[in-house]
Amino acid sequence: MSSTNSSSNMGKTKAERILKGIASRRDALLKEYPNLASQVQGIKSTIANNLKESVEKAVASLKGKGCHVIFAKDAAQAQEQILKILAGNQHVALSKNPVFTEIALRDFLASNKVEVLDTDLGERVAGRSVDVHPWIASINTTIPNKEWVAQVKDEIKHQVAHMQYGITGTEAIVEQNGTIVLLESEGNVRFTSNLPYNHIVVAGIDKIVPSLEDALAVCRAISVYGLGKDMLRYISFISGPSRTADIEFRMVQGMHGPKEVYVILLDNGRLAAAENRQWDLLKCLHCGGCLVNCPNYLAEGLERGYYYTGKRAKVLAAFLEGSKQADVADCGECSLCNKNCPTGITV
Repeated sequence: MSSTNSSSNMGKTKAERILKGIASRRDALLKEYPNLASQVQGIKSTIANNLKESVEKAVASLKGKGCHVIFAKDAAQAQEQILKILAGNQHVALSKNPVFTEIALRDFLASNKVEVLDTDLGERVAGRSVDVHPWIASINTTIPNKEWVAQVKDEIKHQVAHMQYGITGTEAIVEQNGTIVLLESEGNVRFTSNLPYNHIVVAGIDKIVPSLEDALAVCRAISVYGLGKDMLRYISFISGPSRTADIEFRMVQGMHGPKEVYVILLDNGRLAAAENRQWDLLKCLHCGGCLVNCPNYLAEGLERGYYYTGKRAKVLAAFLEGSKQADVADCGECSLCNKNCPTGITV
């Protein structure tokens, strides 16, 4: 057996073990939260049915908190706006988020000679040639020992602290008060957003939710369905640029966090999906729950990328250039992804 095949088999075995653990913990947690799916489905349906109005409310709230809000009609416009914000700066810190795959951000930045510092440890270990999972980049890759992890994390944090720009996605934006919600396990998203003087948030407009309570429900659904956790380790709530009045009782921005916060709200077909009542395209939480029990994911998703697998391909086909629309032949007949989707997306 070649070393390549051996490595591939070891990776698949690791992925199977992780997914089996997620499934077991998820099923146990759902006994504690029997109404979680219906709650999140209600939240996403409310936004999908009133998307344009929700965007307008969120924009007003974000601006009220001092954020620079930019509406991008498509991926190309989002890319150009990010480059404009960078204003010639050739270095940027980037966390892991599905929206960056949607707009092909890394390739675009590289083509414009912008050096990207990946802050996700899993991506550091596994590389980015194939995006194997929305949350666990190293699901099929061996991670070195804890000492290595601690050392690399410190190195990344030190580098980010000296950078001018950090880019993150978000799990939710609260239309009620403009709060940006970041969910994660490592802590790297937090310092990517907090240490540089400028924080750029890229979010599909489907990430808007009515209230903070709704944002927490979304975070719990992602954690339970996608990762088998009650709640991931870190949740950050960002309400505009950092500010303090501790110095001579004068308001100063950028003292304990970013001085400027830019929010790029990405349409990229979402308003059209709402107008055409294509609700499934607006409901995905990007949790990875549809991958947990999917036979095709282990068969081909680890090799090609998770966004080409079953339900995920069907959702992304509307937004991701080059993504293939899933059909019945792609998915088989198990329908496990339908059973385990917190927002009720069906294929």
